[in-house]
This record gives sequence, structure tokens and C-alpha cells, in this order.
Amino acid sequence: MSMSLDEDAVTYGANDGLGILNSLPGLVWTTDEAGTLRYVNTRFIDFTGLMNDQGESWQLASFLHPDDQLVTVRAQKDAQQGGVQLVAARFRRRDGQFILLNLSVSPMNGPGGDVCWLAIDRLETIDNPISNADRDFRNFLDSLSLQALLLTPTLELDFANHAAWRWYSSSGVPQDRRANFNLGKLEEIAFQLQAGQNRNEPAVVSYQALSADGTLRWLEAHVTPIREQNGELAGYCVLQTDVQDSRDSSHLLGHEMEILEMVARGAPSASVLQRLCDVVADLVPDLVCGFLELSLDRKLFRMGAASSLAGEFREIFDGKSVISDKNPCSTAALTKRTVEIATMAECDQHDTLMGEMMLANALHYCKAIPILSPYGNTAGILIILRHQQADFRPREQQIVDRAKHIAAISIDRTRHEEALLKRETQVERSQAQLVAAQRISSTGSFTSDIQRDENIWSEEFYRIFDLDPELKPSIDAVRERVHPEDLELFDFEMKRGFAGEDADFVFRIIRTDETLRFIRGLARITHYIGDHPVFMGTVQDITETRRAEDALRRGEEALAKAREELAYVSRVMTISALTTSIAHEVSQPLSGILANASACVRLLALDPPNIASATDTARRTIRDTMRATEVIKRLRAMFNRQSPAMETIDLNEIAREVIALSARDMREKLIVLEARLAPELPPITGDRIQLQQVILNMVLNGIEAMAETEERPRRLLVRTALASEDMITLSISDAGVGIAPDAPEKMFEPFFTTKRNGMGIGLSISRSIVENHGGRMWAMSNDGPGATVAFSLPSIEEKCV
Repeated sequence: MSMSLDEDAVTYGANDGLGILNSLPGLVWTTDEAGTLRYVNTRFIDFTGLMNDQGESWQLASFLHPDDQLVTVRAQKDAQQGGVQLVAARFRRRDGQFILLNLSVSPMNGPGGDVCWLAIDRLETIDNPISNADRDFRNFLDSLSLQALLLTPTLELDFANHAAWRWYSSSGVPQDRRANFNLGKLEEIAFQLQAGQNRNEPAVVSYQALSADGTLRWLEAHVTPIREQNGELAGYCVLQTDVQDSRDSSHLLGHEMEILEMVARGAPSASVLQRLCDVVADLVPDLVCGFLELSLDRKLFRMGAASSLAGEFREIFDGKSVISDKNPCSTAALTKRTVEIATMAECDQHDTLMGEMMLANALHYCKAIPILSPYGNTAGILIILRHQQADFRPREQQIVDRAKHIAAISIDRTRHEEALLKRETQVERSQAQLVAAQRISSTGSFTSDIQRDENIWSEEFYRIFDLDPELKPSIDAVRERVHPEDLELFDFEMKRGFAGEDADFVFRIIRTDETLRFIRGLARITHYIGDHPVFMGTVQDITETRRAEDALRRGEEALAKAREELAYVSRVMTISALTTSIAHEVSQPLSGILANASACVRLLALDPPNIASATDTARRTIRDTMRATEVIKRLRAMFNRQSPAMETIDLNEIAREVIALSARDMREKLIVLEARLAPELPPITGDRIQLQQVILNMVLNGIEAMAETEERPRRLLVRTALASEDMITLSISDAGVGIAPDAPEKMFEPFFTTKRNGMGIGLSISRSIVENHGGRMWAMSNDGPGATVAFSLPSIEEKCV
């Protein structure tokens, strides 16, 4: 289907990079297989006077001389089938004259059978000599970027354009190109033409030749026979292109596909890196290539691969710390920057293991390129070593860059696999540890959607409830194990779970062997599926704990009873030590009672009776009786084994009562008692009898400590004080033998004593009583002779807080 000659079919300007075609010294156009114009450059428009204001399609034949139309049709078909064709035809100029043009017809890539036409302008009329056309055609070839050569039928060089001279020779283009061009450079083309191969048909020849810079490179030449109008061979047109880079790219691409397939198949990174080393060494001469990987924690090097010297690389780097040796690879790994050393012998790293290895192999140039992970961390190092410093050509740089890119992909995949394997191992180890921990602690775990009765149980959960591991988890399966007396509690907690409330309760189960076990169930809501709460929780077999707690409770009760018995014994022994004082305290009021009673009888026997004096005497009798009764009452309480009774107590008051009981004993032993009781002390809460026992024990210890003191006064000081806003202190200081340096704490140990007949339980019991009241008790040496024993108790105000 032909296209109209509109802006979609014919482009006039320089848009899309077509300005190059507009600048050529010739006419350029393209036609489809039907001969319809699809593109024309500006020179074609200027030459033909083509107008595009009618919106119609244009045929090439409309611009040709009628006698030359058949020639151009044949050239177009031959171009579509066999390559470039060179013909001559007459074109109608805008003034109506026909001008002879030399035409080159080339097939275009892609579907449709389009061809491209090239022609020269500035020709004269048909009567002009052909030499002018030939001259202008050669000018046209000089404007091309591809290499163009014209050969005679005898294969002598007739013409080489500028591009060909620049490729073959670094010198300028000489005047006589034929005399200065060595046809030996075209040996492969000449060989094929001399052998008669394709002499009459277009041919494509690939061969290697030395370029101007001395490197051997591949060229692809399109050789087309040129014929006169009578069909005789006029020569050959050779259009050739340097295809070394494209061949290398294709070669590299093929290797890339192969190596990427290795990566995709999961080949070990060492195999992938070794293949990369081989490819780089094959494509880039005078080069030693190597790869190092870094461990997951980026602390150690791991040998990747090397094109040579693999053993020496392995010895230097494999398993070694990144920071163990200052070398280019370590520096690149740590800084994430490329490190380049032009001459190792002149570098301060020449005495490192890597420097010694390089110099031993006559390698002086080094380049260490970091290979970064997608997260920006160093994952590996690409090492390039050369005998001498040499800059990479663009092609070589492309090869190195591609190798680095593929290495990064392979190393990253390997690191991900290692990390995944490590995580899987950690998960397996964690799961094993969890199972072991659950078994040791008798704790099972579960996840449950109670409303849907969808449950997941751990192995230990099944074992605790004595259920078959193949049994589908369900609430009913657990409920069947619950003790009948605890079913109501279990059902109540399930209802709370239905309502979306957490649970923490203890219930009993009966296993298949009819053993009774105590279970603690704990569940918390972790998330919701729709409006259904999902619980995660634990069940723990606390049977042994409950048994241990019961045993401990019974032991504590027995211990408390033993302590009470021991305290009672201690109290009896303490009071026994005050027998004389107690007897005096009782006998005094009894003597007063007897005397008062006798006086009352005499006063009543008088005539008349002395009622007033008898009444006063009777009052004194009552007073003494009450006094004796209080003493006996206090003694009876101290001898009684009653349970502790907590009450509000005035510490000063109970201190005075104890002082009264022991006052006579102190007087007989020539001890001076001084009481410094702080006024308005806040009350405390405690057991009166137990605290009196503590104070009495402290007083008797002070008396006994001064029993053998002769050289100084025997003084006993009893003090109370408000130690802080919430603590009250009572202390008793003596002037006795004092305390040994290591004794202050030992004094409170059970059965420790320095007395000849002592049991060593008084202070131990006293400290226990004080600590049970929330206080503390201690002892210390005085600045002078003697020692001080004290205790502190919290006031009622502090307890209220």
C-alpha cells in the first residue's frame, strides 16, 4: 500500500538526527518495494523542486528519464536480494533538464523491503564527461564515515576515502592515494576476488587487519561489482566497517549469557567467578584478574577465583582478616573506593605479602575495585594486575565493568543464600531450644481462635495434657481432661475468651493414668481476624511447684513454731536471770499491803474508830495490790505462749517497764542507769511482749558485759531518738569489755556466744523479732570503752504512707 507524500512519509528537516543526511554532498532518499518515496533529504527537494502541498504519494519513476526506469527497477530488486548496487541514471532537474547521476542502492534493515538511494549532485548535462561525475562521486565517498575503497577490475587500488586512510594510517591523507596505499592490507579481499569467488556477485568478507594504532582488528567488507551500461565489469566498490568492538560485544554477551545461566542455576560463586576471570583474561591481554569475597560480617576475606596465581592469592587472602595487612584489597574493602598503584616497587606497600607476590611475578600495576552489595556494603574485590601500567581502552573498560557487574550479582546471590541458610539454621536451633526449654519447664504453647475453635499446639502441650499428637487440636479435647470440680472455672474462662478478654488461671486435670496435675493457663490477645480475637499463650504444669510450695509452707510454719518455742525459752531464761529483781518488785507491794492492812485494823479498833485514816490506809493497800498485780500480769504475759498481738505501742513506755524490772539487779551490781528517752516520739506498731523481750535482752547483755569491770564506773545508757522522719531508734550503751573487730555480725548468729554459760540465742532471736517488725538491729564498738547495741523500727506514720 503506497503512502502519500506527507510529513509521515517524507521528512524534510534535520529532526531525529537526520541533519547528517541533509549535509551530505548528494541526494538521499528511500523507497518501498513498490518504488514509492518514503524519505527524501533537502538536497533531493532542492534538485527536483518537489512540492508537498497536494498531499499525494510520489513514485521514483516520475523523476527518472523514461529510458532509465527499467535500470533503476532492476537495481532496486537486486539490492533487495543481493546487497549494494551501483548504477547510473538520468534525473529530471527542477528546470526540466535530465542530469546523469551515479546511484548507490542499498537494502535497509527491517521488514518491508525498503531500499536507500544515494546520488551525487553538481553534475552537468548528459553531454558532460564522466570524469566529472566520477570526481564528485569520490567526493561523496569521502564524506562517508565508513571506509570506502574503489578497486580496478585487476584488483588495483583506484581510490580510498578519508575514513579508510584514517583507519589504516596515522599520517595525513596523501595527494596520490594509490601510490601510498599498500594493497597487501586487503589480502583477504584480493584473495577471494583473484580466486574467482563472487567476482560477479556482491560479497561480504570478514578479515583481520592491522589498524593505525598497530592492533589487529576484525573488519567486515561489502564488495560490490561496478558495471558499465553495457554490462562490462568496471571495478569493485568496497564498503567496510571495523566490527572488532561489535564482535567483542557479541563474544562478551555470549559469555555473559552463559555465566548468568550459571548464576540462575545456582552454581557456586567460585565457579562463576572463575569463569569471569577466564573471560576477562581472554579478552584483555597482559592482565591477571582475580576476585575476593568478604564474609557475611565483612571481617574476613574468602578466595573467589583468579585467572592465574590462584594458589598465591589463596595463601595471602583466604580466611585472613580484612584489617590484618595493609594492602590495596584491604584498603578498597574498608574505604569502598577503588585503589590504584602504578608501580608497586615504588609504593610503601611493596613489603606486604601482596606486594611481594606481585614483584615476584614481575607485576607492577595493581587496581583493586570494590564490589558493593545492593545495601552499599563491600561484598567483594575485583583485582586487576598488569606487568606495566596501561590505561584501559573503552572496550577493555566495558569488559571489566561487565565482569564486575556479573560478579556482584553472583556474590550477592551467594551471600543471600548463606544468610538464608544461617537464618534457617538459627530457626531450627531456636525451635530445638524452644522444644527443650518447654520440656524442661513443663510449659506448652498454643495459638487459638476460640470462636472458630482453630488451634495450634506445641509438642509439650500435647504431652502435658496426655493427648495423642495426631489428634486435631480442639477445646473439647482439653476440656475432657479438666477435673470435674474445675469445669465451672474452665468454662467461665472460655466465656471470657469468647468476649475477647485475656486469661490467667489455675485448674486441675486428670491424665489417662489417673494422676492429678495442676495447670496454669495464660493467654493474651495478639491480633484479630475480622472480629475474632486470636490468643497466644502457655500452659504450664505447676504440680511440682505446688507441692514444693505446700512443703515450703509447712516448713515455714514449723520453723515459725520452733522460733516461737525458742523465743519462749529465751524469754524464760532472761526472766530467770532477774529473779531477785522480780522478787523485790513483788515483795515490796506485798509488804506494804501487809503493813497497811495491820494499820487499818488498828485504826478501826479505836473507839471511836478512825474512819478517815483507815480509809487512806485502805487506799494505799489497794494501790500496792494493783502494783503487785501489774508486775505479776507482765510476768505472766512474758511466760505465756500466746501468739503475737500487734498493737500501737509507745517505745518509751515499754523501755521504762523493762528498766523497772531490772533496776534492783543493776543497783546490786553497782551499775548506774541513765535513761535519755526522747519526748513526743511517734508510736509504733508491734507486739509488746516481744519488743520488751528484745529490750530486756539488750539490758542484761550490757549488765553482763560490765560484771568484771573494776577500774572504771559501770554505766548503762538507754536512749531513744527519732532517727529520721519515719524511723525510731532505741540503743543501749555499756562501759564493758567491748566487741572484737570481727564480732559485730557474728553476735547475731544463732548459738554464737562469748559467755561461759550462754546459749547464744538471745541476740539472734532479738534480731529476728526486730526484722519481723520491719526494722533492723546492729551492734558497734564505742569510741571509748564498751559497746552499743541498737535497733530501729518504722513509725506508724511511715506505714500509713
